[in-house]
Amino acid sequence: MARKNYLKDMQPKHQNKQRKPASWHDYWQAFTSFLRRPKTIFDLKDRSRFMLLLLLIIILLQKVVEYLSN
Repeated sequence: MARKNYLKDMQPKHQNKQRKPASWHDYWQAFTSFLRRPKTIFDLKDRSRFMLLLLLIIILLQKVVEYLSN
């Protein structure tokens, strides 16, 4: 029984496609879709840590501005 070579019948992938560079809008859209869809409990933990870190950075920046303004 002869085996058929299925890889020979496949069409080659076009490697020379010109891609447009990603814009800030594309990054923002991907980030917001990432935030909308937690898939595991680890995603929720990572996002909560990120939010706490962001809150801490904002508080520290406010303290620095308050210190420099005095």
